[in-house]
Amino acid sequence: GLTFDAPKGILIEEDTEDTFLLNNSRFYITIHSLDSDDMKKEELTDLLKGFADDDGVQIKSEVSSWDLEQFHTYYLKGIAEGDPCYCMCLMTKDAGSIFYVSVIYNRTDDKTVEKMLKSFKMEEE
Repeated sequence: GLTFDAPKGILIEEDTEDTFLLNNSRFYITIHSLDSDDMKKEELTDLLKGFADDDGVQIKSEVSSWDLEQFHTYYLKGIAEGDPCYCMCLMTKDAGSIFYVSVIYNRTDDKTVEKMLKSFKMEEE
């Protein structure tokens, strides 16, 4: 039930139970659904840093947060594979579901990426 405003022309590369990969010539987007058993939002910063390290993100910014309507959100910016990237952890405020999102991009500006990242929503089922 996780949705967001995806860029035009984006193609689905992989869609499994816990991983979703999308890409086009300007974006490579990875979304992972994580096991959130007993995890607290205070732990998301370390989780985010660990995933960013695993993804080979370099020259990382400090972790910041956005308060989205449905999510506790923590993100950092860095460089992955020579391109700018954002890495973000989302935790639903009601159910505590956790998602890790990575966006590697080129030929677009940070505001466009931030707008996309801030568009995540959980659809009511």
